[in-house]
Amino acid sequence: MASRAFTRALAGASLGAIALTTDAQAGGFFLHEQSTYFQGTSFAGAAAGGPSLSAMFWNPATITQQNRGLATETDATAILPKTEIAPRSATIGTTNITALGSSGDISTDAFVGASYATYGWNDWLTFGVALNIPFGLNTKSGPLWAGMFYGTDSDVFTITATPTVAVKINDWLSIGVGAQVQYFKVKLHSAFPGSGSVPPFGPLLPDLLRIDGDSTDFGFTAGITLTPWAGTVIGLGYRSRIDHDITGDIFRPAFLLPVPPVVLAFPAAFVNFEATVPLPDIATASIRQKIGEAFTLMATVEWQNWSRLGTIPVATVPAGPIPGVPNNLAFEWRDGWLFSVGGEYQWTPNMALRAGVAYERSPVSDAVRGVRLPDNDRVWLSAGASYQWTNRLAVEFGYSHILAARDTTINIVPGNPTFNPALGTFIGDVNSQVDIISLGIRYRFLPEPPPPLITKG
Repeated sequence: MASRAFTRALAGASLGAIALTTDAQAGGFFLHEQSTYFQGTSFAGAAAGGPSLSAMFWNPATITQQNRGLATETDATAILPKTEIAPRSATIGTTNITALGSSGDISTDAFVGASYATYGWNDWLTFGVALNIPFGLNTKSGPLWAGMFYGTDSDVFTITATPTVAVKINDWLSIGVGAQVQYFKVKLHSAFPGSGSVPPFGPLLPDLLRIDGDSTDFGFTAGITLTPWAGTVIGLGYRSRIDHDITGDIFRPAFLLPVPPVVLAFPAAFVNFEATVPLPDIATASIRQKIGEAFTLMATVEWQNWSRLGTIPVATVPAGPIPGVPNNLAFEWRDGWLFSVGGEYQWTPNMALRAGVAYERSPVSDAVRGVRLPDNDRVWLSAGASYQWTNRLAVEFGYSHILAARDTTINIVPGNPTFNPALGTFIGDVNSQVDIISLGIRYRFLPEPPPPLITKG
């Protein structure tokens, strides 16, 4: 019976996560939006657990808090961003192309799905499974704009299945581990100079350089929770790095290259490529502190090892330099950080209210920012609520507004690793904000009550 119940939970989690996929933008391209409950606290307390199963994304040890029997949770989050890049100066060769104008809104509205299931086998052993979209990015500019040679379409998609097991060692210590199975897909498109039917810009629209690839690779999760005294829970969680060995193809359009006194014509090229994309490991520390009967204080510090993402070599088949085909992808990011505090108030026996604020340091610094992901440090302002509809069913709501902590500029000039002399320079200003709305449902299949004790009398 336990096996059948957990199989049903796995199937439900799968449907919930796959039904909603994302093309969103976050700190780097890591998506925090894995939980309606913790959306309402700006992810304060996420690794310390609580009523939401989604804490297992940050810390697998938290599933021991779900007690015996089967529980499921599905969260659906709408991310509504707006980002526009306005050029101040743009060149290609000796030609000033600033007049081609802004990118338009490069962000796309997106939905992030996350599903969780736990099964408490007994008082000390709990199994779990999660399906998440931990990394995602989709930016798409207008087809003709001043920064088009550095980027038009950018798309990163992942989906991760994480089976988990946790053990409650005693009343104050739990440990948990899990395995990550992750699919990764990337698409990067940009305008190519000298292409199109009327070079150098075609009929006001050059052709595209296209890079497309994917990979499936593996990692793990681990964590502990500590309850040093009643009312206090401390959680430490870790998601391992995953190195994706991507294979795919690169298409470079035909183009003309003026080399006075002649013009050289290059035919279109289509090659296969291999590259290793090092995604970051992530460590999260959280505390959940009960203050009085109705109020709980929460806090989180999270580290994301984005400094692993430096310059990625691109190996092509056939090997060797091919005009216009990139032999590396430059990022040179720094580590990302998130600091958040929040609180929850039990307003009525069935209704809980939450709020939180966070400061996130982006892995993208001023020195390396490009047009594909014009990320910056940001401030999260969040609120949420839970309603315990029955002893089995709870519904949740979360909302966040994200704004840049300071002005965001792009300077693709010598010194920026994105700069390519063949593509010219680009300097511009970014205007962006994000609204996030999340809905979640938790359902607990309560254990069957023990049969009545019958005695002869």
